[in-house]
Amino acid sequence: MRMQGHRRAGWIALCASVALLAPATRAVSQGPGGQAADPTVVKVVAGDALIVDQTTKLKSLKIEEGANVAAPAGKSLTMTVNGVERDIKPGKYKGNIVLTVTDQNVVKFSESMIHHFRQAIYLDKDGIVDAKSVLDAAGKPKVSNGVLTGANVKSDGKNFNGILVTGGTWTIKDPKLEFEGNGDNDFAGFGAGIMSDGKGTTLILDGAKVSTHGAVRTTVIANNGSNLIVKNSEISSKTGVLPADYVSNVTPGEMKDAPWMLGISGNVRATNLLGDNTTATYINDKLSSDGWGVLSIDSSQNTFLTAINSEVDLTGKDGYGSYSIGNATNQFYGTTINVPTHGLIITGGHGYFGASTPELLAKLNTDLKLHLSPEELAAIKTQQTTVNSKRFGLMILGDSVVKVTDGTIFNTGEDFILNKAAQMDLTVDGSKGAQLNTSNGVLFQAIDSDDPGPVTVDGVMQNRGVYNDPTAPPDKIKDWDLAAKHKDDMVGIFSNIDLKGDFYNAVTKVQSMGAMGGGAVGPGGGGGAPGGADAGAAGGPGGAPGGAPGGAAAGGPGGGAPAGAAGPGGAPGGPGGGAPSASGKNLVLTFEKSKIAGVITASQAKHVKTPIDYQSYELLGEVKNTPGPAINNGVVVTLTGSTWTVTGNSYLTGLTIDKASSVVAPAGQKVSMTVDGKAKPIKPGAYKGAIVVQVAPGA
Repeated sequence: MRMQGHRRAGWIALCASVALLAPATRAVSQGPGGQAADPTVVKVVAGDALIVDQTTKLKSLKIEEGANVAAPAGKSLTMTVNGVERDIKPGKYKGNIVLTVTDQNVVKFSESMIHHFRQAIYLDKDGIVDAKSVLDAAGKPKVSNGVLTGANVKSDGKNFNGILVTGGTWTIKDPKLEFEGNGDNDFAGFGAGIMSDGKGTTLILDGAKVSTHGAVRTTVIANNGSNLIVKNSEISSKTGVLPADYVSNVTPGEMKDAPWMLGISGNVRATNLLGDNTTATYINDKLSSDGWGVLSIDSSQNTFLTAINSEVDLTGKDGYGSYSIGNATNQFYGTTINVPTHGLIITGGHGYFGASTPELLAKLNTDLKLHLSPEELAAIKTQQTTVNSKRFGLMILGDSVVKVTDGTIFNTGEDFILNKAAQMDLTVDGSKGAQLNTSNGVLFQAIDSDDPGPVTVDGVMQNRGVYNDPTAPPDKIKDWDLAAKHKDDMVGIFSNIDLKGDFYNAVTKVQSMGAMGGGAVGPGGGGGAPGGADAGAAGGPGGAPGGAPGGAAAGGPGGGAPAGAAGPGGAPGGPGGGAPSASGKNLVLTFEKSKIAGVITASQAKHVKTPIDYQSYELLGEVKNTPGPAINNGVVVTLTGSTWTVTGNSYLTGLTIDKASSVVAPAGQKVSMTVDGKAKPIKPGAYKGAIVVQVAPGA
């Protein structure tokens, strides 16, 4: 070690380096009276800079305010005290102190955001890389035949990573990680517990116990096309305290709390999946977070996130179980999800819910390369999936495919599905016992997006938007066919199931994706299809950059918040200059061999209270419906071998009844129908127009 800067008169209690991995070398300073000072006791006074140029052991270290302890240029320095990573900051430290010098691990997240990772264990295809590992924070790791054991990482500092795997196929058996303190960037994995990184990386965590307590201190991350398998493990994260000067925003890399526009709060996602073609699978795991989300996906395309026979718990006041974006496939088999707000949010992707059958597991083992042995496969019991949500089962913000099969059960306090004017293909097959149970009696609610979007201040997209319901009635869109099925409609097929609940389509109109261009809302602009940070940050290409609204072609699949709300785009979109366009959004429902008791109708929806801002985010999605004739929100119903018990006046634009189906009223009531104002008998046939199915007291 060497001292730079001001030196006080008298003796300086400073030792030279005592290398851990090389023979010890000492330069002993003199104490009072010429006595040799203890070289393992170091004091760094205000104004001095202590440069640690090789790994050093101490038993006492005092750093005064205004002093600096650092590594030489091109190196990183990490301090451990009794095996626990600690921030190097003013204070007194005693015990087994090790100052570890490592090669820098530079991770470039963006042109303006470059991170210097420090990690307890850096594992590449050949094994542990000592020059990039802080082994005194790693426990007693051993490598043998592709298996790492003995990892035990504790951190009380900021932005320290536990285990980073960057190549090869590795099994890490029974690792333990306990982290206190904040991370920095969960889009890059800066400060994460365990991370797999790179297309050539397969990481299997078996028997892991990982807990973090801190803002954006993610437990486990799969990144950049890697394959992460976590089995027989306990994973948990707890919310931390954000810096006092932090301003809530949705800029990737800078966002450190949940976008309140999702109706949630918190500052840590338990897990994250990043990068294109990345795969993460959780088997026989317990996964939890006390805010924001548990199984998250962000800044990616075409990923696979699967939970098998696992428990997913959001233990705080609000948050989601899982998140789907960028054409992700989120699968839940034999898994229980317990959440306060959303079971799954989809801003562009697929959600599958079913049983963990042997046939399915064998297929997943092959397709997802899970490396499960025949004995492991046989030991996984067939289980059903259950989603328990105090509010919504699914929130749909972007193009979605949802399949509910086997004995899956949704128990929701509010709507089974809250759809904010997004394309949807929904299939619910009740032939093996699937159930949809809602306490508020609403199975499906479609509304216009109530995401106000961020407000750009000094180039930062702050979460300070305000939502108000429109005051003017919607204009009818020319040539919109209320009785047709369009490619961007909301489509639901229900088979072999008994349903009790209402279906409301209250969408007024949908702004074409990418039509808004850039304008003043930020580079790439809003209106692009959902991309980037949860529901409001940069993903793929946005609209035309700045200036007047771009044309309908500008943008494509990137941009910001869902369904036209403002958000940053990525690279510039297509050509600008065109006028924005709008369309309707029909709800097209088919019931096959099913029973449905409820209202199915076009409606107008108003929020129970406005304005809504970051302090009242829980009011998002909370609406009251007034059934009425469709304007741009057609409702088309087909009954095949099914019975619809109409419990209230329903306004449709299309109704098909086959010979094995019927439309009836509850006991003691009678049902009638008009089409374009003319009474019609309710019998098998196909009807189009302004259809009103009414119930009234029986004669």
